Amino acid sequence: MHKTLKRAVTLIFLGICSIGPTSLLASAADPLPSWQDTQTKAAITAFVQAVIDPDNPRFVPQDQRIATLDNDGTLWTEKPLYIHVLANFERMKEQMQQNPSLKKQQPYTAIASKKLDYFKALYENQGLDSLVGQLMAVPYGGMTTNDYANWIRNWAKDWQHPKFKRPLNQLTYAPMRELITYLKDNQFQVYIFTADEGDFLKLFSQELYGIPPQNVFGSSVHRDFTMREEGTAITRAYRIQYINNWSAKARLINATFGHAPTLAAGNSNGDLQMLQYTSANGGLSLLVHHTDDKRETAYDSHTDKVMTNAQKHGWTVIDMVQDWRSVFSK
Repeated sequence: MHKTLKRAVTLIFLGICSIGPTSLLASAADPLPSWQDTQTKAAITAFVQAVIDPDNPRFVPQDQRIATLDNDGTLWTEKPLYIHVLANFERMKEQMQQNPSLKKQQPYTAIASKKLDYFKALYENQGLDSLVGQLMAVPYGGMTTNDYANWIRNWAKDWQHPKFKRPLNQLTYAPMRELITYLKDNQFQVYIFTADEGDFLKLFSQELYGIPPQNVFGSSVHRDFTMREEGTAITRAYRIQYINNWSAKARLINATFGHAPTLAAGNSNGDLQMLQYTSANGGLSLLVHHTDDKRETAYDSHTDKVMTNAQKHGWTVIDMVQDWRSVFSK
């Protein structure tokens, strides 16, 4: 071997040795690099390793290894409002520009006057069907499902978050995307169960999380089948069909799979029954706690019931400040 080449090879070898085999192995083996080395991370990896081990009492067969994850506040940011709701407001503003008379009727009056107490009152008075219908169904009523998808995709192209000044694909949580990959690498079937409209998230789930649209379940609007000269069409109606929140999540999960998830993750009271269903059947329930006001938004709104249950039943609580090295995906 030529002396110069031999020296180069020797230097490279010595450099690798100076790093140390343990460091190289740790770097290569860590499936969750955006997570701090805390008890939370250890609990997640220990659980996953247990359920994939045929000799472990907690073993779960591959065909039953299901993970169900909430989206808003669990996989991406949800403040000041759901991203989808911000899109719907833009749609309503566009409609009012085209037809100013809409400003005289709700929910357009509330948007035009920027008095969102109208929506808050509906929520507090349990007018949930009306609230969700007016926010999700009314702005796109009469649209074909193809036209709806095109409008949403065009909106997303140039949209940026009002607080973080980031586009849609940079608002997901890096640690949770790593968790999804880690679960899939260990033969979990990963699904999203969101209170938001499923048709909205289906447009982005593959790109954002590697989760195909058929694995996304959410709230839905009624659809009509219509015949036209140019062919058939599926048209969105003006009313809500299903609100996928609270006990409805657990019920839909059972109707879909026939059994509880192996792992579930959520962040609010709306995820309570899904997490209860998972935990009561031997699964791992994860609760994302928004404690980070510097990198994201700190809040405890609508978490009183789910946090109480997490503490009572020993669920794994993910503290953004303590458990995540970074928050947003780049």
